[in-house]
Amino acid sequence: MKKIILVLALFTAVSASAQDFKGFYGVGIAVGEPSGFSVKKFNNATQAFQYTLGYSTTGNSGINLGVDFLLHDYSFITADKGSIPLYYGLGAHIKSYENESQVYARVPLGVAYEFHDYPADIFFEFSPGIAVIPSPDLVINVGIGARYYFDFKRAVKKLDDAI
Repeated sequence: MKKIILVLALFTAVSASAQDFKGFYGVGIAVGEPSGFSVKKFNNATQAFQYTLGYSTTGNSGINLGVDFLLHDYSFITADKGSIPLYYGLGAHIKSYENESQVYARVPLGVAYEFHDYPADIFFEFSPGIAVIPSPDLVINVGIGARYYFDFKRAVKKLDDAI
């Protein structure tokens, strides 16, 4: 019973408050090209880094690993509850398949819905890019996904207090 209470306390401590999840880590999944895990870390209210670990199924299938720097515009679309930022940025990705790897730059363009009363978002993203290694080639990434935001600093403090 003590372990269950500790796990519940940790989960509560890890969850970010719904209106103030900027600065915390959003962890979730994306489905599309590539499909896999998505991690987003806001630096401030409008800038974030997005990390991707996925599997590409189109063309030469393989593991895809990348990072994007994103800027968010909250003024273009408004909502009664939550917020709907449009975002854009630049990124670098590596796709590893069979005996080769492909390195490409991309321009992520997306829209997200950030819930007002829940520390989560859902998103749609279209990311055209150009491969530079092994040879120039057009790359298109498209995906939808969702992330849940965690406050890891608060969780570590709660664990320290509990121990």
